[in-house]
Formats: sequence, C-alpha cells, structure tokens
Amino acid sequence: MASLKTIGNNIFSRLLIFTLISSFLFFLFDTYQESYDKLKVLQNSLEDRQEEIVLLQNQIDDWNQQISDLDDPEKAELILRKRGYGEQGEVLYRFEVPEPVTPIEETLKSDRGKSLIEYVIDYVVGKEGE
Repeated sequence: MASLKTIGNNIFSRLLIFTLISSFLFFLFDTYQESYDKLKVLQNSLEDRQEEIVLLQNQIDDWNQQISDLDDPEKAELILRKRGYGEQGEVLYRFEVPEPVTPIEETLKSDRGKSLIEYVIDYVVGKEGE
C-alpha cells in the first residue's frame, strides 16, 4: 500500500512539474512571438523613416543647388525665364490652354435622362408600365 502512495505521489509530482514547465514554455514562446512581431513592425518603420530621410536629403540637395544657381547670372536668368520673367523692354507672350470642350455632335448624340415632367406625362398617358 505504501508503494502505491509513493507511486501516486511520484506520478502527481511529475505531472505537476510537467504542467508547470509546459505552461512556462507556452507563456515564454507567446511573449517571444509578440516581441518578435513588434520587432518586425519597428524594423519596417525604421526602413520607411530611412527612405523618407533619403528623399528629404535629396530635396535639400536640390534646393541647395538652386540656391547656388542663383549666384550664377546665366542660371539665374534661366530660372527667372522659366517663371515668366523677362528682360526690360522685352515682350512676353503667355498662353493659357483652355479647357477641352465636348463637341456638339457628341453632346447631341448622348442619351440624356428624362425630366420630371416627361415622367409625369408618360405616367398619365400610360407609356410606362402598360
């Protein structure tokens, strides 16, 4: 009988230790997975920020180049001409492109919807739903 109690206690203690270790490992890996997911999100965010930094640095370099171009009279003249300025006494012609207009043929051929009055007349006359 004593041997059954020791066997029962031995099995119970082993079961208890197994349960404790398995629950510890479960929570450890669950926490590890959450931490790993957060790490991946942070790495992606870092890569996005680095790409933004590169784009901003390129834009700053372009602006610095434009500022240095203003010191050169020939380049400054080109920049001003692009913006619509000319030399004194020079006549500048500026054209604005008008908005495209739909040809009248297309407008007349297009199927138009009925007005409210046309619906009422069709209902009274009986053309709709005879």
